[in-house]
Amino acid sequence: MKKKRSKKKTLRLAAVLVVILALVVGACYTVLIAPYLSQEQWVYIETEVVRGNLTVGVEESGSLEYGISTINYDLDLSVTASDDDDDDDDEETVEKYLKVEEVYVASGQRIEEGDSILKFTDSSVSDVRKLLESALVDARSDYAEAESTYELALLEAQTTYETSKVAQSYASEIYEYSSSSVSDNIASIQIEISQLQAKTASLEEAVTEAQENFNEFLYGSEDDTDFEYYDYSALEELYQATLALAEEEGIENTANYMQIIELYESKMSQYNNMTSAVENAEEALQNNLDQIEELQEQLAQAQAEESVGQLQASQTYEESLLEGEYAQTTYNAAVEELKEDLEEAAQELEEIQNQLTAFEEFVGDDGVIYADGSGIITEVGYEAGDMLTTSGVVISYAPTTDMTISIDATQEDVVSMTVGDTVAIEFTAYPEESYEGTILSIDTTATSRSSSTISYTVVIGVDGEEEALQKLYGGMTADITFITDQSEDTLYVSRKAVVTEDGKSCVYVLSDSGEYELQEVTTGLSNTSYIEILSGLEEGDIVYIASAVSSLEEVEDTSSDTTSTDTDSIDLSNFNLEDFDMNDFNMSDFDMDGMPSGGMGGGR
Repeated sequence: MKKKRSKKKTLRLAAVLVVILALVVGACYTVLIAPYLSQEQWVYIETEVVRGNLTVGVEESGSLEYGISTINYDLDLSVTASDDDDDDDDEETVEKYLKVEEVYVASGQRIEEGDSILKFTDSSVSDVRKLLESALVDARSDYAEAESTYELALLEAQTTYETSKVAQSYASEIYEYSSSSVSDNIASIQIEISQLQAKTASLEEAVTEAQENFNEFLYGSEDDTDFEYYDYSALEELYQATLALAEEEGIENTANYMQIIELYESKMSQYNNMTSAVENAEEALQNNLDQIEELQEQLAQAQAEESVGQLQASQTYEESLLEGEYAQTTYNAAVEELKEDLEEAAQELEEIQNQLTAFEEFVGDDGVIYADGSGIITEVGYEAGDMLTTSGVVISYAPTTDMTISIDATQEDVVSMTVGDTVAIEFTAYPEESYEGTILSIDTTATSRSSSTISYTVVIGVDGEEEALQKLYGGMTADITFITDQSEDTLYVSRKAVVTEDGKSCVYVLSDSGEYELQEVTTGLSNTSYIEILSGLEEGDIVYIASAVSSLEEVEDTSSDTTSTDTDSIDLSNFNLEDFDMNDFNMSDFDMDGMPSGGMGGGR
């Protein structure tokens, strides 16, 4: 029992001894080491002397801005269709829309010229194309009809003009004959009959021309390549046979059926137009013949009667003169009206042709929109499934060739700047790379009139290779140097490496003994970052930037570990309590007065 108590007592004494040792170590750290660590120390950072061009000038800062380019959708895909079932010839607007199938790009993505942007569904492209092509066929048909009507009406107007002029030339003679005797009246009627007979020839010519146009339509024309002509009766038989087959076998949706139906309807429309032209010409001729017959009856009546009123003869004379005077005016008005109708048909044909051309250029052969330039996408206007019902921006992007930086230069600095001057640019994101720029414009109006410092906006364009410009993003901060002086192919080093000692410029170098020592140099131009070395150093030499730091700060991370492990590092693995003689331990031999105030020394 005594032995066990002796061992417990010895163990307690050993623990007390360990604590005392830890206190001693902490005291040593506090008294001896900590004051040394809190003293100022020097750190030397290595840098190299390089050769190149050193520029000096006015320095300003600004942010990179992008110019924006767009690919727009602004097609007019609406066409006007006539309602054949309506007697009022009402028209309605028909529209088909493109539908987005897939979008290949996203905002912030870099694109190259020719990259795929988005694709439209094949069905929507096909629907719009068919609508425009059908409208083009109708417009061509309408123009052909208007042209035929114009030519016929022009001929009628010419005939009316010539008749009026003939009547004017004979008016005096008619009056004289009518005034003198009944025979004069008879002669007047005969003259009118002669005039109508002369008109008959021109009207017969009009009928012949209309019939020729009709026959040309029935049997085809080598000059007209818009349609494939057939014998009309054969086309009618083919149409009826197709309808019967469709009704019997239900094939009305086949391409062959639709083609025959569309061709038949187109031919039927033209057939009706041509028929109307022939009927109008024949009607005009018949009217003329009826007038001749009527005059012949009047002539017979005049011959039967013995007197004709003088008033009638005078009136006829005046009317003939008046018609002759206004014949040219009437003719010009008729021709102008006819031209307007023909020009309107021609304009409608041109518009639908332009619509189809613009559509084909926009969708191309594959329904894919491609980038027309390179840059960073800033906006995507559509997504998969969208219908392009209105005009809008497909994408907008910032071309790498259109980057600018705007800065405000003071009135003292701006006087030394000229549009076209080259400037040096350094982006904060790429401190090791140099860019160049060109002054594009200098605003002549001050940005502020109330400020004590007057400044003017200067716009700089960023120059460089495509690969270098692609690294830049809008909003990046840049330092601009407006070059006022420059040394080419010179030595320079960081300005932080050059110190002044006794009025001389020096740099720190490493001596052969491993000590840092000052070496005198001769300096030249300098900017905010670098200074020119005229003598005292060579290209590739290593110099040092000296920086004062606190040693305590440098070892802060390691000192806490060191002090904390001082007590933990005591090795008790070989400690044997049986070998420890408590008779040799005397507390009076341990000087507690040497302990620093602070107790558990070293800990923080």
